[in-house]
Amino acid sequence: DSELTDEMYISAKDKHVVVIGGGDTGNDCIGTSVRHGAKSVTNFELLPQPPPERSGDNPWPQWPRIYRVDYGHTEVRQNTGKDPREYCIMSEEFVDDGSDKVKGIKTIRVEWTKSPSGGWDMKKVEGS
Repeated sequence: DSELTDEMYISAKDKHVVVIGGGDTGNDCIGTSVRHGAKSVTNFELLPQPPPERSGDNPWPQWPRIYRVDYGHTEVRQNTGKDPREYCIMSEEFVDDGSDKVKGIKTIRVEWTKSPSGGWDMKKVEGS
């Protein structure tokens, strides 16, 4: 363990960061990227933005699926004035710059509809 003296660590400094997925881990990645000095931070969320309050089909004792703002989201908002989350988007492919570095991500929008059985069906929005 070099205790980081060899500078062999991943840094987000001066990079455009995309965090794929949310939850606690996604939020930690967002906050860390901001503190590293990332040029921008975007968070891809597959699901739609949750409602501000618990909906009727999300009763107690289920985990409340509500819109939350955590410390990482707040840190991005302080720097950019906007929430970093991009909802209903799915990553399909990483784009290589020819030097084994990611230069982009091919994405597609998705729509969610209630299935006859009461579950949720995801559909890709073609051309998005």
